[in-house]
Amino acid sequence: MPNLPATYVTTALRGGVVSLGASPFPQDALGDDTVVIKTDHLGICRADTKEILGSRDVMEDRGPLFGHELVGAVAFAGTATGFQEGDLVTLNPNITPTRTTGFAEYVFVHGTKEQLDQAVVRVPEPRLRDGVWMPEPFACIVHALGKLLELTRLPSLRGKRVGIIGAGCAGLMFAMYARHLGAVVAVFNRGEMRSAFARRQGILAEGESHSLADARTPAQQGRFDIVIVAPTIATTELLETAAGLAADGAVLFVYGGTRNGDSFPVGQVNIDALRRQERIESVRYRGKRIRVSGAYGCLRQDYEEGFRLHAEHPHAFPLEKLTSRRISLDEFPGRVMEIAAGAADFPGKVLITISPARTPDR
Repeated sequence: MPNLPATYVTTALRGGVVSLGASPFPQDALGDDTVVIKTDHLGICRADTKEILGSRDVMEDRGPLFGHELVGAVAFAGTATGFQEGDLVTLNPNITPTRTTGFAEYVFVHGTKEQLDQAVVRVPEPRLRDGVWMPEPFACIVHALGKLLELTRLPSLRGKRVGIIGAGCAGLMFAMYARHLGAVVAVFNRGEMRSAFARRQGILAEGESHSLADARTPAQQGRFDIVIVAPTIATTELLETAAGLAADGAVLFVYGGTRNGDSFPVGQVNIDALRRQERIESVRYRGKRIRVSGAYGCLRQDYEEGFRLHAEHPHAFPLEKLTSRRISLDEFPGRVMEIAAGAADFPGKVLITISPARTPDR
């Protein structure tokens, strides 16, 4: 039996409030079907803040996402799991074994060997802890652009003009990957903070970064073969802006969050169902034919492709540069509540670094 503690620090989300405290280490939960991950680094995702606010539809086949971006080492592996103590791993939250929140010193994942093989993904980069980046959001981008190529039957994005709405982490990773696939990219963002961060980090060139107001000017209307809507919430306003950017016959790709019943054009295509089912459908909008599509989640092979891309093309995928702030687990509840309430905002990725921590009472 590995050397495991009597208690560990974890978070709880109840009634829209995040708390941090010490819990007894559940020795009785260490079964043959259990993998315990000792977390090293965690990322805050906008899906986490949406769950705090209750503004995210929790899918029955996926479960809550609160605390899903993580990198850590296996601290315990049941005999039926196929893992070993010390394996460097990350988590795919789109698979459905029982699991606890990632916002903790330890994460408990239970499932069949087949489920765990998909949900707990080995990290092939031993130096990932030196230049930390979050594999899960990048795997989702890899999956999304792969699905876009599949649905549109495009062999590549070479020569395509790709407009991206949103300069958050998702939008910037879309820009990296679309550019790598041969596209000419333009990223539109409402505020200057994220755009300035992307330029300062060398993620976007000056000519690739634009204000969202520019997207509505005649010079940009109808220019793009593909328009990706990447913000946390794909509002009607953003979808209309994207449709304005799209050329006749272009693809409007919905990646940002949608909720049950959302439609575009209003009252026509159910974009929430289309995104979650990863379909494509043609619509007419203001005299243009637009193909509306979307993607949701990722698979283990998307993680593997993400690791390959980062290892073989580090200059094209400077994923480490997405991090803008590091905090401790002790700081997390207050900070994430501020973000959810709109009282604080940060460009790039906020990372939680796990270190030996005090164990406050709940």
